[in-house]
Amino acid sequence: MLPNGITVAALAAVNAAGSPIDPDTGAFYGDDPGQSLPAPAQHARARRLLAEAHRTNTGHSPTTARPPLNTTLAVIATDARLSPAQAQKLAGTAHDGLARAIRPVHLMTDGDTVFTLATATRPLTHPDGTPPDPETPIEGALILSELLSTGADVLTRAIVKGVRAATGTDTPGGRYPAYRELYGN
Repeated sequence: MLPNGITVAALAAVNAAGSPIDPDTGAFYGDDPGQSLPAPAQHARARRLLAEAHRTNTGHSPTTARPPLNTTLAVIATDARLSPAQAQKLAGTAHDGLARAIRPVHLMTDGDTVFTLATATRPLTHPDGTPPDPETPIEGALILSELLSTGADVLTRAIVKGVRAATGTDTPGGRYPAYRELYGN
């Protein structure tokens, strides 16, 4: 919740071509600084399990297989009263949250998309509830900017939380282990 009482939240379905995990450390790209890293032995085990899954999965695909198609779909929801242009801007700046959490992102095989949902129940105001001065357009822009940057931040956190909570899956194309199977948390 922002100081002016506006709520901003994010929901993400992550199936990115890129990774939310730093391959050198096992840390989430989008995690808060200061979060502990997986132990080296734990990370080495995770890398072995991923390599094994990749070898097994490669055997499921014909040699003429097309590259995988991936996407991350997200929605930024807010109770702010936004114009269509402001809602579009919020969705656009939330892509920065994708870029903080997944590397690389927005590849040719990705269909990464962010939508905005605004219930329009709270006006964009200063923290004390007063509206921006219409004679000073920068006031409204600064209030909106806080919402925009928060949208990107909550999307980064939603991606990390979602990947941490996900479960692995078996498909005709192979086995896809989840983070918690690889790292145990």
